[in-house]
Formats: sequence, C-alpha cells, structure tokens
Amino acid sequence: DPGPVETGGTLRADWRRGALAFRHVATEAVPEVSAHYHPKVRIAGTARRCFLIDDTRVILPAFGAYTGGLDTRAAPLAGLMRPGALAVLTGPRARVVPMPR
Repeated sequence: DPGPVETGGTLRADWRRGALAFRHVATEAVPEVSAHYHPKVRIAGTARRCFLIDDTRVILPAFGAYTGGLDTRAAPLAGLMRPGALAVLTGPRARVVPMPR
C-alpha cells in the first residue's frame, strides 16, 4: 500500500526498474511483482501464506498479522497466473507445489 503522503510517502501506480514493474495490484502488463491479493493455499486443512510465481509474475504473500489473504483458487488469482505457476508456501519450512486451481 502507498505510504501516507503527510509523512513523506508518495502515491504511485507502479515503479519500474528496466522492464520489471513493481505495483500494488497485479495487472495484465508483465513482468511484474505485486502484493494486493496476498495469496494463500489450504493444504491438509491448514491455510499457509505463499508466493505465487509464474514465468512473468510474482505475487507476494501477506507478512502482517492483519491481512487475511486470498485463496489461490479465487478468480482474481486464477485469472492472473499462467499455467505452470508455482506456490511457494511460507512457514518453518518452505514448500513448493503447483498452484492449486
């Protein structure tokens, strides 16, 4: 999320470094790194935060305690990630699985 303008933050739609865009909400323009959806995966009854990665995009998990996250099967994430996408589960032990759809 953009920082408060009154404390020196700036509002930007995205920030680019070469061809790579960093933005809050993923768009159809790629390559990009974004976070807004904060993906999670449910495995064996337990929800785990995860990074979603495909050949053009990385979507970051939530790192704070107050962000719920969005299941990878939800339409916004399923529509953004390309076939072959991976979910990298966070926690005491990282685990890489095909993105549940």
